[in-house]
Amino acid sequence: MKRVALILILFLGLATTSAARSQQLPAKVPASGKQPIQHDDSVRLKPSPELQKSLDELAASVQALALRIASDPELKAAAMQVASGFVSTARQVVSEQSVAIQEALKTAAERIADAQSAQHQRAKKP
Repeated sequence: MKRVALILILFLGLATTSAARSQQLPAKVPASGKQPIQHDDSVRLKPSPELQKSLDELAASVQALALRIASDPELKAAAMQVASGFVSTARQVVSEQSVAIQEALKTAAERIADAQSAQHQRAKKP
């Protein structure tokens, strides 16, 4: 029963941590006065003030809900039933779709390998 509250708190912590990280810019100091070259393969998004306010309100609501679930035995039982149902559904979907998931992972791995080999070939050419 405490697991649901801990899961919600963990989710809240991850959400706030990722929101905080998305707002921080990496500090890179150029070694020889040249412009630093960033080799990021991800997109950095800065949330608008309205979105940030909504995220903060959502985080506060989730935290309040987690505290309420932790203190109310009926809510704990209901949350456990929902979580158990979610886990069962997730297991069923993964088992039913395991072939498709494996194929998707194989295709992704092949595409990544192809892109890396093409990048290495371009880097070797003068």
